[in-house]
Parts: sequence; C-alpha cells; structure tokens
Amino acid sequence: MADIVVPIHGEYHWSVVLIHINKTDNACVIYHKDSIKTYHNHAQIGALLNTWLERGLELDMKTTIVTTGITQQANNFDCGVHVLYIITKMIEAEKDGKLLEYLEKGGLPVEWGTAEIVANYRQEVRDLFTS
Repeated sequence: MADIVVPIHGEYHWSVVLIHINKTDNACVIYHKDSIKTYHNHAQIGALLNTWLERGLELDMKTTIVTTGITQQANNFDCGVHVLYIITKMIEAEKDGKLLEYLEKGGLPVEWGTAEIVANYRQEVRDLFTS
C-alpha cells in the first residue's frame, strides 16, 4: 500500500488530495478534500491525477474518485490553512493506523475542522513565522 498527498491549487483556491494505492488489489482511490465544495472540479482533478498515475508512475489499475467533505470554510481566505491542517491531521491519523478507516467511513472526523479549530491553527501557523 502507498499513500501520496497532493496539494491542489487552481483559480485562487487550495484543496488537497490523498491518493491511496493498493497494489495487491490493483486499485487506487483518490480522496479529494475541498473546504469549498463547489470550487474545484472533482472529476477533472481525478482524471488529471489518474493520467499522472498511469503515465508518471506506470500504474494501470482501477481508479475511484471519492469527494468526501471536510468542514466548509466560513470565509474566502482560509483554504490554504484548511489544506495544511488536514495534511497534518492525516499524517497523525496515519501514524495511529486510522487514516484509511476514517476515509472509508466517509471522511475525516468532523471535530478536525470546526471554524474555531481552523482559526486557532491559522494563528499557530502565523506565530511560527513571526516568532
């Protein structure tokens, strides 16, 4: 099994993709997480990544695109913070062996993305660069 995290940027917006490759089952699942559901074209991103997987990594396998949600941002500027935060939480979940369990059950835990938590995380990131 292999997982690849890909930050996606386009049209002034960030989202994140986790690509889960299971060579044993010859299957690939692309999980797209977007804090503004209607901003990025999920099918277009999935098709582009599928082409990349086939050509760049020479993988020929069944690909499924899953667009389970994350908490939606309450403003028009926190998308990058959401991406950083979700990547951090996915790494923590992977270390605990729970990431695929979360993703297969429909998404990441809701408590990961409340507006207050994301705002606090934004401040933590800002503090890293100003201290």
